[in-house]
Amino acid sequence: MITICKIKDRDLEKFENILKEKNINTITKDNFLVVYEENDILGFGGYELLDNIAVLKIIDIFDKGMDSILRDGLIKSLLNLADINGIRIFMVKKDENVSFYKNIGFKDLKNRDFILNLDVNEDEYLYINILEFFTNPCRGNKKV
Repeated sequence: MITICKIKDRDLEKFENILKEKNINTITKDNFLVVYEENDILGFGGYELLDNIAVLKIIDIFDKGMDSILRDGLIKSLLNLADINGIRIFMVKKDENVSFYKNIGFKDLKNRDFILNLDVNEDEYLYINILEFFTNPCRGNKKV
């Protein structure tokens, strides 16, 4: 069975080594979720918190054949984690997965309706209002 949860204590050292290999040291482990199948780590994702806005730092799925399925569950779980922590805006940097994020409900940052106190290039990011994400009906496979 596949589960998405915070890192298990027994895997902390292994997880820290993975983060070091990927040159990630700016995120607290409280903002990370790991995809497990039984005892195996299939991937992980995490965000950093900047001015009470969650910014996706990384999503890494090790089995590329399951990437789209696990990525979908992982990003939605990260949105849930951010919501639990009182965060209302979640941003991702545009990459080859732009259509995937837009299908979930992310929008171009330059079209936002809120003041942003971060020094970022608006053309390089997407955002989602977490409260709206959880109160609107499921988007499913609807094309944006």
